[in-house]
Amino acid sequence: MKTLFLSSVYPNPASSVRGTFNRMLCHALNDVGEVRVVAPLPWPEVVAGMLKGKPALKRQSHSQAECPESSVDGDKVRVERPVFFYPPKVLRHHYGRFMWSSVRKTVERVTADFRPDWVISYWAHPDGDAGVRAARMLGAKSAVIIGGSDVLLLSKEPKRCEQIKRVLRVSDAVLAVCDGLRGRAIELGAAPERVHRLYQGIDPEVFYQDDRAAARARLNLSLIDPAFVWVGRMVGVKRLDVLIEAFDRVVRQRPAAKLYLLGEGAAEQPVRQLVEKRGLSESVIFVGSVQQSELPDWYRAADATLLSSESEGLPNVLRESLACGTPWVSTNVGSVEEIAAADHSIIVPVGDVAALADGILQILEPLYRIGAAAYHAKTWSDTAAKLQRLLSGDCVASATSFDVDSTSVGAKPVLVGSSQEVLS
Repeated sequence: MKTLFLSSVYPNPASSVRGTFNRMLCHALNDVGEVRVVAPLPWPEVVAGMLKGKPALKRQSHSQAECPESSVDGDKVRVERPVFFYPPKVLRHHYGRFMWSSVRKTVERVTADFRPDWVISYWAHPDGDAGVRAARMLGAKSAVIIGGSDVLLLSKEPKRCEQIKRVLRVSDAVLAVCDGLRGRAIELGAAPERVHRLYQGIDPEVFYQDDRAAARARLNLSLIDPAFVWVGRMVGVKRLDVLIEAFDRVVRQRPAAKLYLLGEGAAEQPVRQLVEKRGLSESVIFVGSVQQSELPDWYRAADATLLSSESEGLPNVLRESLACGTPWVSTNVGSVEEIAAADHSIIVPVGDVAALADGILQILEPLYRIGAAAYHAKTWSDTAAKLQRLLSGDCVASATSFDVDSTSVGAKPVLVGSSQEVLS
């Protein structure tokens, strides 16, 4: 199967940790077929890179911002990075058109000697919109992977919701990373027979169990103090304010406890201010962005991985944590319950500071780490194999035509779930 993958959620020279899961999927698909990637770079990032003197982000010939494969953690597939031009913060419901206008010449050049069977996009809008347009131009089928906020949050904007609904309605296949998002896609108008669950995987060569003390030593962490990690983008929906408030309560009972925040984002400054206000500067450490290759040691070193979001699909960080033998505590959000189990995880109500603090303290009990050690995670090879079966089988129906000119376009912690996810 030949695949063209089109999405801006993909690692680039300015952000080598963005969309690493999409790179892993593309690499796995390339092992069983052939894949080309078009990963648009938002123009504000290109400009910011140029101002910082990053040559990999300077515009090259053909109006592109390309970089050698080796500059982004050794891509095994050909990656093109055209600049995505759009008006910031306005006309968002037209962003699909703007993306398509920005990438069309690149798609034409990439497919001059490469005719894909499928065009796969990640994120319903604008990426999915551009992906459907590319598929129609190439005479290929289109599939869109929905990851969470695209159908949970962006769909709250009426005009943008119409665009999202249109993409879901006309795509030949809609791939949801969990059952909860599959249901949401159907609510938004996708034909049930075209919507398939596709759990993400983990890289077993990166995320695996190893000695916790050795990991702490490599990271220069205390060998005895309780340690917790949070991994993600620092944005409002992650509710780091709730996590900090909860950890304040934890520190009152376990003064030596440390919380390591791995990530960056727009909400970082307010979080720093809250940490200082609570007097937690010695207990909450801002690590910054961490390469995927460095994440396993943080998971292994931690007593638990924490998640405090108010909206998610099914965060892969929880699987990565379990693959490294570390249990987790999460708010009851999205489809987290699908991979939860009483022996390795604790789920608490969204926004409940007291319950989250109780869960963090409870997860320190040894039985949870024993349960996490027994967890078996699915791999990206498993995901790619299932995706190939789905897209090459009879389960994908023919789509309707895509109108390219249309503008419509309190509580105690709860233990739930089964001991393993099933990738069927």
